[in-house]
Amino acid sequence: MENSSILELVNFYIKVGGLPLVFLIIFIETGIFLGFFLPGDSLLFALGIIAAAKIIDLKFTIIGCIIAAILGNYFAYFMGYFLAEKFLQKILNKYSKQIAKTKEFYNRYGSFAIIYARFIPFFRGFVPFVAGLVKMNFLIYSLYNILSAFIWVLSLVLLGYFLGVSIPNIEKYVHIMILAVIILSLIPVFYKILKERNRVLNNSING
Repeated sequence: MENSSILELVNFYIKVGGLPLVFLIIFIETGIFLGFFLPGDSLLFALGIIAAAKIIDLKFTIIGCIIAAILGNYFAYFMGYFLAEKFLQKILNKYSKQIAKTKEFYNRYGSFAIIYARFIPFFRGFVPFVAGLVKMNFLIYSLYNILSAFIWVLSLVLLGYFLGVSIPNIEKYVHIMILAVIILSLIPVFYKILKERNRVLNNSING
């Protein structure tokens, strides 16, 4: 896929269904983990570039994307909370120990996972689904769902907007910019994993 094709695709979405179609796509990608094939990060970045060209309104775009991202993750959470237990009860019973460990992980690092999952395709919808599955505290989940939506949308849309204003032919670098954002967002994740791994190793050695 050529770098400019992302902008062409987003322009196509806007021509066909306007921003409501774009908001629906964000909702699907963040709410249904099978929607990982949709261009979430690239879409937000491209929206910023298009807003810089005065084709769409920046404020309305940001507000709509944030609401869609919040509602999408709520949908995934409630899918896990209500439906999974009903239809996957045998699996839950079979892997009760693994589910218990997952619940412990979410109790300790759930907020961390929710925020960083926003920047990782597939995990955007999967992490909130599992949060619902293990019944993560709803108020805590809501706090980080809303916070992560603001961080995800604002960072990518505004990055696209300001680069679109200041750099000619920015569409040539769309994929590079998105890759850089994903890599930067993953650095704290790997740091946390290594820190936890070292803690476990130290405890096993000292024990």
